[in-house]
Amino acid sequence: MANRSMFWSTLAVVLAAAAVLVPAGSARQSALPTLYVAYTMNCTFGVTDDSGKKVSSIAPGTYQVYVTTPQVFANVDLTGISDMTACKSFTQFQLTGPGVSLFTTLQDGDEDKDLLKATFAANSTYTMVDLNQPSVARAVITTTATGSASSPTGPSTSAGGTSPSAKGSTQSSLVGSAVVPFRGKLAATVDAAGKLSLTTKGKPVATLKAGLYTFTVVDKSATSGFEIQRLKAGATTLTSVAYKGTHVASITLKAGQWTFFSPGGHKNYFIVSA
Repeated sequence: MANRSMFWSTLAVVLAAAAVLVPAGSARQSALPTLYVAYTMNCTFGVTDDSGKKVSSIAPGTYQVYVTTPQVFANVDLTGISDMTACKSFTQFQLTGPGVSLFTTLQDGDEDKDLLKATFAANSTYTMVDLNQPSVARAVITTTATGSASSPTGPSTSAGGTSPSAKGSTQSSLVGSAVVPFRGKLAATVDAAGKLSLTTKGKPVATLKAGLYTFTVVDKSATSGFEIQRLKAGATTLTSVAYKGTHVASITLKAGQWTFFSPGGHKNYFIVSA
């Protein structure tokens, strides 16, 4: 019993010291809003925002552009098929407009997702096309004159037209994933009662390797949010206290002690190793 009491006393001291080391005035950095470009098997796509609404107009600012296909297109057997099924093995997604020029083939069809980053200027027009069939797979997005890049809104639009057919190179993904290894997906939840969890492959996160992770946060609470923070660094807000819904963000986790929590709530610790 004496040994057990000593263990719990030591643990309490360590956790208290860790809490003291977290700067009380650490600046919070909000996760970027996301535009979801979701392909279909016939090589068309739709564009939605973090709330799942179709998009034609957004506020200016910096966004993640998350391009996905229903499956790895390079694995689709196209024997005897001459139409646009699986984009003929790979997408040729292009996003252009003032200050923005993005292109991805999802690694020539070997991947089913790519996360890009774009900064949209105010009062401008941007065009998304798939160069396999630019007059069909096409969407036009406009930006408002003012506002914050936190609430993309409006129904999607599609119109005919043409686009350059030259094939480009895949752009680097968000937060330097070209040099930072992608480690996998993490599932985060905030239940209706405000309880938080963070899992990988169905198991609670305890230790992770440093690298790039995609967080999918399912937030069912209107009074709790989900934030992560590295010791001695600012917190990153994935969902705010008032937000309810699903949000996806890719974040580079550096080696050190991390916590996830709702603002003002209990902190859950995990370790990221080099």
